[in-house]
Amino acid sequence: MDPDVQDWLRIAESDVTSAEVLHDARQELNAIFFLQQAVEKTLKAVLIKRTSLMPPRIHNLPELAGRCELKLAREQERLLKDLTVSYIDSRYPEQWGSAPPEISSEKTGRLIMESKEFIAWLKQKL
Repeated sequence: MDPDVQDWLRIAESDVTSAEVLHDARQELNAIFFLQQAVEKTLKAVLIKRTSLMPPRIHNLPELAGRCELKLAREQERLLKDLTVSYIDSRYPEQWGSAPPEISSEKTGRLIMESKEFIAWLKQKL
């Protein structure tokens, strides 16, 4: 496997672990940030594999999936949209108003499970 692809996957795996640790510590917003990063990096690994080019510096998961020319199920599209919105919420506090968005532990747990399934699906494309 291409060393660049391996590097992106290795860091993505670390981001999943970080998300799980943060979720266990009830740091849901930060956990989702790392989940988004894990999915983004795995998508970028797929993009490198398919194009032999370094991926663009974008964070929009649906756009990255489109650039990979993936056929996504409706649930996968929803996951990518949810993670992208949550990523923006975690990165840009000026849009919070008086407090950061509340994310339930249940939602984070669901997103972790769905993200891990999606990442495994993506790895089959490599």
